[in-house]
Amino acid sequence: MGRRLVVEADGAARGNPGPASYGAVVRDADTGEVLAERAATLGVTTNNVAEYSGLIAALEAAYSLDPAAQVEVRMDSKLVIEQMAGRWSVKHENLKPLARQARGLIPAPGQVSWTWIPRAENAHADRLANLVLDREDAPVPSAEATGEIRIISAQPLSKEVALETGPPPKILGWATDLGHVTTLRLLRHGETPHTIEKRFSGTRFDPPLSERGQGQARAAAKHLASIGGTDVIVASPLQRARQTAQAVADELGLKVVVDDDLRECDFGDWDGLTFAEARAQAGDALSRWLSNPEIAPPGGESLLQLAARVAEAQQRILNEHVGRGVLIVAHVGSIKMLIREALGAPIGTIHRLQLSPAALCTVRWYADGNSAMHAFNETAYLGEWARVDGS
Repeated sequence: MGRRLVVEADGAARGNPGPASYGAVVRDADTGEVLAERAATLGVTTNNVAEYSGLIAALEAAYSLDPAAQVEVRMDSKLVIEQMAGRWSVKHENLKPLARQARGLIPAPGQVSWTWIPRAENAHADRLANLVLDREDAPVPSAEATGEIRIISAQPLSKEVALETGPPPKILGWATDLGHVTTLRLLRHGETPHTIEKRFSGTRFDPPLSERGQGQARAAAKHLASIGGTDVIVASPLQRARQTAQAVADELGLKVVVDDDLRECDFGDWDGLTFAEARAQAGDALSRWLSNPEIAPPGGESLLQLAARVAEAQQRILNEHVGRGVLIVAHVGSIKMLIREALGAPIGTIHRLQLSPAALCTVRWYADGNSAMHAFNETAYLGEWARVDGS
């Protein structure tokens, strides 16, 4: 008898039809270890085609590891799970060849079981599907140009380049079964000398808060104490974030939990430089970094890598603090990535978000995996400590 494997798969389509992709993960059922990851773009097609494509990639990966494996398929697509389990018929002509292809990959009857899971439990495959779709240099051919469904062969992605789509979201405020609500308040650290000079401030240089930044941290702390609802404080390990978080913790009587994955993007050789200095030093490399999320600064990390680790931190926080109010104290890059995930937006969206020092954003995550943004870049509570230029 073969080993026990779990596969998770998901598809993403921005528009229905629209640019689409899939993500697939294979795990050891006993240890949870990730054994394989697959992701690829599919051109312009529908969400259901993308979901089936993810299933096919997952089954191919699983049975290439062990043809005798007992596989549990977990997906948040009710349609795919019910159709593959034989409880629903496959009526759409574009899905029939995909369903046949998927069934043809199963070596023997009874070797696969089918489990529907909520979207929130399928975050890894979701993340793979969306991050590969965020690659702005990926070609977007027509997936249905010939009337046939084409499965694009996938390449494994590293876990570093490894969030999120699923069933149509509920209209928040109208649903009656939202279940538990986890509130994430996202607080950018206060001003530092690098903020004033508008320098790249990543991980190599870790300036402390300026006098104004310390005042901003205290003002944010008093505001958070006045509105209540903070049960947990989680902060980046960098000094400027920890100083800001500690000001809030002192006001609320809480401890600060440090999560290394919330740190700012590593800007590598550009850290500490102004934008003009970085452009003079790097030339076209800076423009390529801004336009392509796969490109990293020399010695630094790409935006895709930043997005992946921040998503992992968020998932840990949501899993560990269900139904609670969590204050996350972090940086421009990491907070923008958290906001992007809540909105289900392309990665390039972060370049269109302005986030001031000690600004507060609020996102709520619901039991079914949906999310809603309730506030962005709040700074009114800073009073005399606000910067005149608003930055």
